[in-house]
Amino acid sequence: MAELVKNEPIVLDHPAEWNLAKMLCRLPDILLRIQDDFLLHILCDYLYDLSCTFTAFYDSCYCIERNRETGEL
Repeated sequence: MAELVKNEPIVLDHPAEWNLAKMLCRLPDILLRIQDDFLLHILCDYLYDLSCTFTAFYDSCYCIERNRETGEL
């Protein structure tokens, strides 16, 4: 399994990529805060913010190109 892991740097060129990466890095802090405060709505707020950030990322940085004529993936 160790030979499958590549030690290459991750390049984040677009601001939307940076925003998504920063949002994903917040998860451990969110979980610790929930554990300490027992306020589960914090997770709901985080997941909503994460979904909004992912949508902005997906709109800005297409992972799969669509066919211009048919709109198919």
